[in-house]
Amino acid sequence: MMTIRATTRMGIQAAIAIFLAELISLTLHMERGYWTTLTAMALTAQTWGESVKRSFERVTMTIFGGVVGTALYFSLPSDPATIAAILLLFVFFTIYFFPIFHLAGVFTLTCFVVFLFAMLGNWTILLLEERVFDTILGAAIALLVNCFFLPDKSDAQDLFITHLERSKAALSLTFFKKTSVVEPVTSHVLSVEFQTIRKKALSSRYELLFHRLNNRNFNLLMKQATFCTQYIITLINTYRWLEVYLSEEDKTHIRQAAEVTVHNLDVMIKQLKKETDLSMLPATNVTGLLTEAINQDSVRFASLDNQVLGFFNLMYYFTRLNTRLNEIFVLFGKMK
Repeated sequence: MMTIRATTRMGIQAAIAIFLAELISLTLHMERGYWTTLTAMALTAQTWGESVKRSFERVTMTIFGGVVGTALYFSLPSDPATIAAILLLFVFFTIYFFPIFHLAGVFTLTCFVVFLFAMLGNWTILLLEERVFDTILGAAIALLVNCFFLPDKSDAQDLFITHLERSKAALSLTFFKKTSVVEPVTSHVLSVEFQTIRKKALSSRYELLFHRLNNRNFNLLMKQATFCTQYIITLINTYRWLEVYLSEEDKTHIRQAAEVTVHNLDVMIKQLKKETDLSMLPATNVTGLLTEAINQDSVRFASLDNQVLGFFNLMYYFTRLNTRLNEIFVLFGKMK
């Protein structure tokens, strides 16, 4: 099956959206149908989730910006100099905000439209209503096209599964010298992959990937996942540096902690794949290993030399990692 490039897909979707917008505008004899056409074209996105996100932002900020701009227009003197000054101000902020803060850019763009029409002729409440209606119609057309014509659903959940599998492989390679993937997984690769997941997940939030999670739990999930990725990266880099200085007993306890972590990652992967339900191992299993090591040689651990501190640091990160993995597991359960 031939794969269509993302840019080609977007081009086709934009063409269809413009055609539908123009057809509706001509059929309904809309005076300013170009508002609908421009909105439909602008909201064509690479994925369905991104299209929903951008449409929601465009409609809400158009309403908000239109109301604020209209109120400002009627409250200021109507002389041309004042209108021109405000118009230029909104032009500046529109150009300034669009690359760095899209929501603010849409808001100032709508305010700019208000004062542009005020300068060309007159701005009325009727024009505001027409602007909002045309924007909503354009957004609806964009959503329709993105949903039914060459749709591209976000695969954030699959990316999350892959990220967990590669995290598991990276830990196995570091602590057990074995891996199930062809190419070794580095800490840098894990970091880059997770940034991709975060970007995809934010769009997927709008296409209901985590539809059973409220905003608070969704944000908590991403926060915990960020910490886990950082802990895994720290463990990999730290152990590779400390390995030659650790005793065999310390390495044994560290490998046991790694086994707990790999088990928990495997359970989470199977949960996302909706396979056999297994139980997570608590973080106390790791702290128990630390307590056991201290009881075996309390004098050595009381000295707090560099070797002991290195062991402590690794066990601390394993404890924190498994604590957060268990918290993520609970959040995953709310997605069922």
